Amino acid sequence: MSHLFRLCLAVLAFLGAVSPANAVSGVALKGTVEVNCTVQVSQSTTASIDLVKGTSRLNVARVREHCNLGNGFKISITSANAGSLVDAAGNKVPYTISYDNSGVKSLSTDVVLNRTSPALIVTTKNFTVTVPAKADAIAGSYADTITISIAAR
Repeated sequence: MSHLFRLCLAVLAFLGAVSPANAVSGVALKGTVEVNCTVQVSQSTTASIDLVKGTSRLNVARVREHCNLGNGFKISITSANAGSLVDAAGNKVPYTISYDNSGVKSLSTDVVLNRTSPALIVTTKNFTVTVPAKADAIAGSYADTITISIAAR
């Protein structure tokens, strides 16, 4: 019996020495972060602009940007009336905008600002308009709608 016992111990020792040395195990960890890009516009003034006198760099809104995409994002600014205040008869008074040190821009075409890095901390920026004086403006109520959107690049 002792011979059988020694043989069993030898086999177990052999198996024990071989098996753990050849065993490999691991744990795979994965994670994701969804893209989160937001823009929030808070109108600063709802006062009507005197189109005869005009206004310069009137702060009309504060815009908050946030986007966690690593290669950046883009801000698009569009005008329903191609950068003009328009009355019911179609009379137009053009204006320009200024946003985030981008200079003075017309909205006769869409304005696209490319951000090349993420905005991980929410940033708030002023949005201003300039309406040149128009002494010969036709009486009426003039309006336009400006849309500011954010998109991943």
